[in-house]
Amino acid sequence: MIENIDLNLARKIPLNQAKEYSVLPLYEKENKIYIATSNNGDIGKEFLNFLLEKELVFINMKSKELLRLIHGVLDYGYENMEEKIFEEAITLGASDIHYEPVNKGLNIRFRINGSLILVRKLILAEYGKIISRLKVKSNMDITEKRIPQDGKLFMKCNDQVYNCRLSTIPVVDGEKLVLRILYGDKYLSDISELNFTEEQQKTLKKIIALNSGLVIVNGPTGSGKSTTLYTILNSIKGNHINITTLEDPIEVTMEGINQINLSAKKGITFSTGLRSVLRQDPDLIMVGEIRDEETARMAVRASITGHKVYSTIHTKSPREVLLRLEEMGVNGYLVRAALGGIVSQRLIGILCNECKEKIGRVKLENKVIDIYTKQGCDKCNGIGYEGRGLVSSVNYIDRETREKIKSIYSDESLLSNQQMLIVIQNLLRNGSIDYYDYLNFIQGEELDEGAF
Repeated sequence: MIENIDLNLARKIPLNQAKEYSVLPLYEKENKIYIATSNNGDIGKEFLNFLLEKELVFINMKSKELLRLIHGVLDYGYENMEEKIFEEAITLGASDIHYEPVNKGLNIRFRINGSLILVRKLILAEYGKIISRLKVKSNMDITEKRIPQDGKLFMKCNDQVYNCRLSTIPVVDGEKLVLRILYGDKYLSDISELNFTEEQQKTLKKIIALNSGLVIVNGPTGSGKSTTLYTILNSIKGNHINITTLEDPIEVTMEGINQINLSAKKGITFSTGLRSVLRQDPDLIMVGEIRDEETARMAVRASITGHKVYSTIHTKSPREVLLRLEEMGVNGYLVRAALGGIVSQRLIGILCNECKEKIGRVKLENKVIDIYTKQGCDKCNGIGYEGRGLVSSVNYIDRETREKIKSIYSDESLLSNQQMLIVIQNLLRNGSIDYYDYLNFIQGEELDEGAF
């Protein structure tokens, strides 16, 4: 509902009176003003009749939902508004804050459990002050609005300092800004907590135990690749192993690991940094991402010459990892010799147990199970989800597999994501995911369901 609010109309009522009378003007349509309310009393209605002098139409809402709406629209009079917004994002566990200029106003959306939620609306004049302060803190050019910019800054909330990345791009109505919040502590869990199946955990342990080889975690942006890599590193770090990472940026500082923050200005890229790290007698190297031909060739060469190299690639399937490395100019036989394991992964929303709704029963592998859909409540901030779960395919590249993948171009079944079907069906069976999310996942990943 917040997306349809007319700010100029809503702000005709002060914050305190909106809260006192439990009313909020929303928009005008056909010479009628629509009002959100959670109060059946007449005081607020009389006040708005006097204030607006037009026919009013009242829309009933739950009191907590209305209060969130009032704060999202009328609670804006702070000297450093960006700090208030950041505090709200931290409270809700948001991973990103999107400042989006639209129709002479500003929408502020939080990414929570993978979904973008509109939480606030401001006017563009207020946004101008916010973006200028954030640019200054990020060492960005506040006068430049015509080209994209990137920056980094630290934000403080509740006596804790958060590492953040900033990105701006020019859009039709102004400059869009996205602030990504890096939560360091979320990476320090145990592998058993990442929703790998027991069989996948056994396979992953075999991959981790390799003395050398290239281990790739692949998937789209926001699929939890960094979480998986950091969790693995945290499980194997110790006094008898030299681990060095090349990151852009360092998302969490870990004791017992040598971490290098890349800097294009200083000439430290993935390829130049990797060349230097190889002279430091490393046992394991983590390269944040393989993006170019030189990095790909060096990572493969290091893997073949006795080093363990962990990295990520943005591909859809394990099969495409091999194809992408060959496209980057690495010979196929070298790729096959280097690869030790590939983890392909996605994230899917986990339903809020407080409000999920049972919608029926279906047959899954000859057994009838209950299925659920999301609703939304105060506990989950109206989203319907309480987190996200990992859906993955874990592939150990042994001698037999190396022989098979010589036919990778002709056999599309090799190193597919079909293993993900087992994981997501377990989640469906346990009532952990939305039935429609399940169907969309199956279709989107082109998995052979073969179960209903």
